[in-house]
Formats: sequence, C-alpha cells, structure tokens
Amino acid sequence: MNNAQLIEELRWQLRQIEDRKAENQRLLAGIAGSDHTTVVSPDRSVTVLAGPGGVVSEVRLAPEAMRFDAVSLSRTITAAVREAVAAGNGSAPARPSPAQRPAPPPRRPAPADDDPYDTVFDI
Repeated sequence: MNNAQLIEELRWQLRQIEDRKAENQRLLAGIAGSDHTTVVSPDRSVTVLAGPGGVVSEVRLAPEAMRFDAVSLSRTITAAVREAVAAGNGSAPARPSPAQRPAPPPRRPAPADDDPYDTVFDI
C-alpha cells in the first residue's frame, strides 16, 4: 500500500468514527429525553438518573461528596442507585425516615499494644 492509499484508508476510518459518534449522540439524546427518574441523596451529594426498567444512565457527585470518607460515600451512592433503580422499575419504596435507617456499626477499639519493643532496633 502506498502513502496515498494509506491516507485514503485513514480518511475512510475517520468518517466511520464520526458517523458512529453522531449515531451514539442521537441515541444518548433519545435516552436522556425519555422517561428518566432522578434521585438525589438527602445530603444532595449524589444524584442518580435511571431510565425505564431501572437502567442507571448517570451518577453525579457534587464537589461536597469528596469530603466524605469512602464508606459513607459508597453507602450514599448505593442507596441512591437502589432507589433510582426501584423507581425506574416502577416499584420505588418509600424513603426511610432517619429513625428507620440502620445505625452505623460501632467502631472497634484500637488493638492493645502488646509489643514490648518500640522499633526494630530495640531487639
């Protein structure tokens, strides 16, 4: 294959990619315009969009969400996703009140320091 053929092949591939991109954008616009359910966490840090059938199409995190520890953030995301999926399926449960929410597990005390040595060099 000579250079002119390679260039023409690359142009053809680029047109194919642009056509696929346009088709994907058209499909996404159709999805976004359909009957979506939006669920926002109580603290407004997580927003989840779910379409018909409970298919999650988007999860958005507010900048404030980055202030949470990983466990709290993952629980918030999971709860919002579950609620959005249920709503998208048409079976959204009522959001539990704060009194009905399970309490976080108690923290374990730090282990006692039984090691008589402070560093490796004390041995």
